Amino acid sequence: MITRNDVAKRAGVSVGTVSNVMNNKSFVKPEHVEKVRKAIEELNYIPDFNAKSMARRCNNHIGIALYEMTNPYHAEIIQGIEEYAAEHNFMTTIFVLNNSSPHKYHAICERRLDGLVNFMTNDLPHAFTAELKRQKIVLVNFTAEDSFLIVNDYTPPMLEYMHILQEGGHRKVAYLWTGDEVRFRADMRGKTFLEEREKYGFDTDDSLVLFNDDVMQTSEQVGYRLCGLLLERHPDVTAVFCTNDLVALGALRRLSEAGRRCPEDVSVIGCDDIALGEYFNPPISTISFDKRRHGAEIAQWIIEKIADPKSHPYQTMVVSTYAKLRKSIAPAKK
Repeated sequence: MITRNDVAKRAGVSVGTVSNVMNNKSFVKPEHVEKVRKAIEELNYIPDFNAKSMARRCNNHIGIALYEMTNPYHAEIIQGIEEYAAEHNFMTTIFVLNNSSPHKYHAICERRLDGLVNFMTNDLPHAFTAELKRQKIVLVNFTAEDSFLIVNDYTPPMLEYMHILQEGGHRKVAYLWTGDEVRFRADMRGKTFLEEREKYGFDTDDSLVLFNDDVMQTSEQVGYRLCGLLLERHPDVTAVFCTNDLVALGALRRLSEAGRRCPEDVSVIGCDDIALGEYFNPPISTISFDKRRHGAEIAQWIIEKIADPKSHPYQTMVVSTYAKLRKSIAPAKK
């Protein structure tokens, strides 16, 4: 195995000079920099990352915990995280926590991560989160006092869509939600829908809001199943909001099987603006924001706090979103 000593010997400099060159120290003579880089290339020297991490007490490692690996929404944000992290010599690892297996939580704790982003919607074990805090891992989306919090401001696009539906004569408007009622009422989308639906002339029957009781189903499966229940309860429904674009995809299929056309019979609105949404039939109206840029911002928060914890206190980050109107909305049938 090639070592720094070998590089120093080939370049005719000290081991300290090799270290300074590799750490981009500005005070190294240009001729020494050139010699060291040439020796590294000739010897194909790869630094021992574990030894470097032990010396710096930093693994340059950011973890991402999520439930639904198949949802492109998370993939687009993660791409932004990974790109920014890689530019700053950090690596990223995805942990799929789609069940409560203790070994998965242990595996995360054993990695000695520097940062962990939580995209889970369910509660995590107290012992697990306590250990993350004990290790002083920089956290995102845990608790307000111990992590950065991300809040998507869905209110403006929700109100815009509700206004569009009102203008189109819609009254029987439903919501298909992948979680439970508590999370629906806490989310800006659910809160806005429940508080404003009467103002926009929508039916206030609570059975028009359908919740998911099967956490093992994917979003599109939930959309398909809940849309079927909706059509049984309210065959006269004319518009449906969905938790995300994949729920909308499942709903579109169920509507088609029931002989209901979108948007002629039922308008459908998704959320997240996944790239595939533009290719649905019809292209889905959705709520959007720049996910790759947002991912880069998350990585930046983590890396800056690792470098200087006192100058980068935990805070709530509000993400602005907007309505992206496509062809899945039309006026209600007379």
